[in-house]
Amino acid sequence: MDALSRRAFAEQLALTVAAPWFLGDIRPEQQPQEPTALAKALAETIRLRYPDRFTPDDLTMLIRSIDSRLRQIERLYQVALTNADEPDFVYSVYRGAD
Repeated sequence: MDALSRRAFAEQLALTVAAPWFLGDIRPEQQPQEPTALAKALAETIRLRYPDRFTPDDLTMLIRSIDSRLRQIERLYQVALTNADEPDFVYSVYRGAD
């Protein structure tokens, strides 16, 4: 095995860290999915509540945003937690000195 100098290691590390900026987004493009009926209904509720505040482009963006959040929630629900999973911290209210 060849010995790697500190300089060569630093150069390889810098190239590895900088690679995403030079390569760009190499993930395959996904076709935009049709928003769900729930996302459309929620956006329609907002449009009815505030009829003069949104343009059609704003509503389209709002529908996509709501749909994205709903899909993220569904992915979160798919993660199974066991009884052994614990939070990183336990919140308790400070009631003052005893």
